[in-house]
Amino acid sequence: MLFLDPKSDIAFKKLFGDITHKNILMDFLNNILERTEGEKIVDVVMNDPNNLAETPLSKASIVDVRCTDQKNHQYIIEMQVITQQDYAARAQYYSALALSRQLASGERYHKLVPVIFVGILDFNLFGSEHYLSHHLILDTQTHNHELKHLAFHFIELPKFDKTLETLTNAQDKWIYFFKNASTFEKVPQSLKEPVMQEAFDVLAQSNWSKKDLEAYDRYVDAMRSAASQLDTALEKGIEIGIEQGEKQKAQKIAKALLDILDVEMIAEKTGLSIDEIKNLK
Repeated sequence: MLFLDPKSDIAFKKLFGDITHKNILMDFLNNILERTEGEKIVDVVMNDPNNLAETPLSKASIVDVRCTDQKNHQYIIEMQVITQQDYAARAQYYSALALSRQLASGERYHKLVPVIFVGILDFNLFGSEHYLSHHLILDTQTHNHELKHLAFHFIELPKFDKTLETLTNAQDKWIYFFKNASTFEKVPQSLKEPVMQEAFDVLAQSNWSKKDLEAYDRYVDAMRSAASQLDTALEKGIEIGIEQGEKQKAQKIAKALLDILDVEMIAEKTGLSIDEIKNLK
């Protein structure tokens, strides 16, 4: 393998969390969000790119970036590889937090700037066949877009089935890149545009230090192990025990999952309250 997987947390942070490669992030966002002249992002400021998850399946964001465009909008970019059926709710929660934290005590609401959330998902979240969806708050009668402080954009990679020969624009190429970059031994000719070439260079295994490669391998191994543990637990009848509402059994299940899932997901799986699970920890 010559190129590492951009969906892994360490590779994702190298692509989007490194200020020296900010043009990669700007080009990605401008194309995914279909920005035209006057709306394009012209600069980015990284906001805590090292916020690592506590466990491989944690709900903590993999990378969080703030992008400043001509209108001073704030952006949150995330890569999520483990299926989370409540991911849409989570995206709204984190976006609302980002919006609320913009104001210091006593500051007025007119200082708030829009928060735009972009989630790149390695699973299907919505029932629609569309791999790229844009969600705004609209008036149900007029469809006017008056509430502009929150917007959500999701890329569902499994739904994207275009081949190299059928890619028609930069948006297609970025989505194809995230889904297939790690499968190539060399950069395809049709993807050798300057910014895309730079993105491949970031992922090139030969450009990584031994320390970073070891961290990448540990992450990949941890993800495989966590997924395997979860599959095994489910095969042993966790879901049945939960449906039966057996409190003691649910507590045993929760204990087994403490090192695999975050508290909120364990609560969802077991029916226990968050406080009960925290007490088990």
